[in-house]
Amino acid sequence: MPSSLPPDGSDGTTDVLVIGGGLAGLSAAITAADHGARVMVVEKTPDPGGNCRYSGGNLIDITGRDSLRHLEALCFGKTGRAVLAAYLAGLHDLPDSVEALGGRTETIPHTGQGGSLSECWPHLPGAAGVRYYRVCGPDHAGLALWDLVRSAAARRSVPIQCGVAGTRLLRSPDGAVTGAVVTPESGSPVAIEATRGVILATGGFENDPALCDAYLPLSPTFPMSHLGNTGDGLRMATDAGASVWHMSNFFGWWAFRTPEYPAAFGIAFAGKSHLVVDADGRRFCAETGREVHDRMRPLTDYHPDRLNYPHLPMYGIFDDRARAAAPLSRGQGPNGYQWSDGSQRELDRGWVHQGDGPEAIAKIIGCDPATFTETLRDFNAAARTGQDPQFGRAADTMEPLEEDRLYAIEMWPGVSTTCGGPRRDEFARIIDSAGRPIPGLYAAGGNGAIWGHLTQHGGGLTDAMVFGRIAARHACSARMLGRQAIRP
Repeated sequence: MPSSLPPDGSDGTTDVLVIGGGLAGLSAAITAADHGARVMVVEKTPDPGGNCRYSGGNLIDITGRDSLRHLEALCFGKTGRAVLAAYLAGLHDLPDSVEALGGRTETIPHTGQGGSLSECWPHLPGAAGVRYYRVCGPDHAGLALWDLVRSAAARRSVPIQCGVAGTRLLRSPDGAVTGAVVTPESGSPVAIEATRGVILATGGFENDPALCDAYLPLSPTFPMSHLGNTGDGLRMATDAGASVWHMSNFFGWWAFRTPEYPAAFGIAFAGKSHLVVDADGRRFCAETGREVHDRMRPLTDYHPDRLNYPHLPMYGIFDDRARAAAPLSRGQGPNGYQWSDGSQRELDRGWVHQGDGPEAIAKIIGCDPATFTETLRDFNAAARTGQDPQFGRAADTMEPLEEDRLYAIEMWPGVSTTCGGPRRDEFARIIDSAGRPIPGLYAAGGNGAIWGHLTQHGGGLTDAMVFGRIAARHACSARMLGRQAIRP
């Protein structure tokens, strides 16, 4: 839906300017349009959609008297109660809102026989009130959700300017945000005045190595999802005096990377006959049993009393049974590559390595053969007895590896989503370093998500939709008189 700048006439003025064309941005734009506002969306990449297109499409609602306590437990006190209460109210409204856009939803089973989604933090207070659901569609759920929102925006004639980056906020002498300078990929910067507010929905910073190195608790990391997430909204907000929060929080996977593709591939082993070692050939965690959003935590558990432990990169070690169980990488991603069954194509490409026995695998890893052989022997013994004295891996997740032919794949920390960004209040207003809202400036989605420490299934997508809607509603209830923000 690209069009030439400016979209609302030659004066370069709109009511609400949304910077970022993903799920948060379009949720905000749809809400603003439904409130009668002129709205413009700019997206720096050629195609809108952000991380939503590559996501699992999981959405969440939390009910019951302990629902707020559940969110507080996840956030470890790093997110204020008023913000979490606003998010919770938005969760309750979201299913009806999705259906009002024309979507059909279904609950995702997550307990008992036939559950298709593992429970997320089931031991926290209020977990019994968690419900996961998704939008039905012919494609995977993330793409179905995106198609629903994109179609709803098109029906409202919301203009989306692709290939146009937000570069700088415009501010009045009293500090109110009055618009932004946006820059087309091929063209000169354009100043757009936004009479009711600017919403920064630019996603996280997982594809900015410098920001990741500065803020994430381990390094190096490699992006696995939308490659346009380079911290643009974070920089614009902090230039305007914003405070930040949740900068160290992220979630991701063990990931394989290759220069042939721009994003890393998330790796997951379906077979039980596998283990993970560091570059010195040592196990460092129970390879299974981690909540999906907490896979990287063992890599932050550095042991100063053990030499360089864990030593990156990691290696997934597996046998023919695990190789045949399922493709090693099964998620959607920006690479547009489908991992092969049995990883035969990846063997041929040299991504997966084969070795005839432990010593051959040790040579591939570059570690001491005696160390790796002992690691494998101890794991196989644990799998036979059903007792893992080192890390407590569950018996029903382990099988001994067949040692005559083994496989190895190199893995690094892969980041799906960062949560850090500008601090927001319950109205999605961005807060400055003195704790005051910056007039006319809002944030939603991965650009400063609410998740302070742990993340629920669907937490990123629902943050995008809930706070995109909140930001637009508040912006539409405000009006700008000259360059002075007037709030009701």
